[in-house]
Amino acid sequence: MQPIEPFYEKKLTCVFCGKPFTTQRVRSRFSIPHQVDSDFCPHFRDGNYNPHFYYVNVCPDCGFAFSEEFSDQFPKGSKEIIRFQITGHWTKRNFGHVRDIHQALESYKLAILAGSLKQEKNAVLAGLCLRLAWLYRTENNTDQEMRFMGLALNAYEESFVHSDFAGSSMSEIDVLYMIGELSRRLGQYKKAITYFAKAIEHKNAKDEPKVINRAREQWKVAVEENRQGTTQK
Repeated sequence: MQPIEPFYEKKLTCVFCGKPFTTQRVRSRFSIPHQVDSDFCPHFRDGNYNPHFYYVNVCPDCGFAFSEEFSDQFPKGSKEIIRFQITGHWTKRNFGHVRDIHQALESYKLAILAGSLKQEKNAVLAGLCLRLAWLYRTENNTDQEMRFMGLALNAYEESFVHSDFAGSSMSEIDVLYMIGELSRRLGQYKKAITYFAKAIEHKNAKDEPKVINRAREQWKVAVEENRQGTTQK
């Protein structure tokens, strides 16, 4: 009996140019984290693989990078901008094999650029920036981790204001929690306390007990950090 490989090939069609290509995915049995941080960043032991290395799909032909959260709708004029800014400068290469950390990081930066030019939802851009921050955390690159956490925070705040998380995998309570937790991690404790409280007091709180319990725990952490007088950023 042949051993099961940790990776499998997935066939995709580029949402921008329409050409087919293949990419890799990690089988779930090989991507079990041994630890998950309070902002949902997973950590893996040897023998397990980080599926977030493969969250972004990169078309080898045109260079457009996207996640499964991207819509297939392009605002008027955006395709021309993408063609000029991305495809016009693209050196054809294949991200469809097993990726190292450098290729994973590059795939996210390509997707953030593509999503920004496409005017993708703030919730989608926030998710990309957050996952990129996670990858930098695993590399102990604190400066870049903080940079992309800050961009994720800004995008989640915009998503909350415009309610553009509707139709995504996130609820309003999820968004409030993420604003609170990223604010806390960036040293903005008063803002964190405010947003955790908004989540806890939300009208639908009883429907989402897991995230509400987590929000209560992190509210206590943020209150204590603020009490200790750590400089408000």
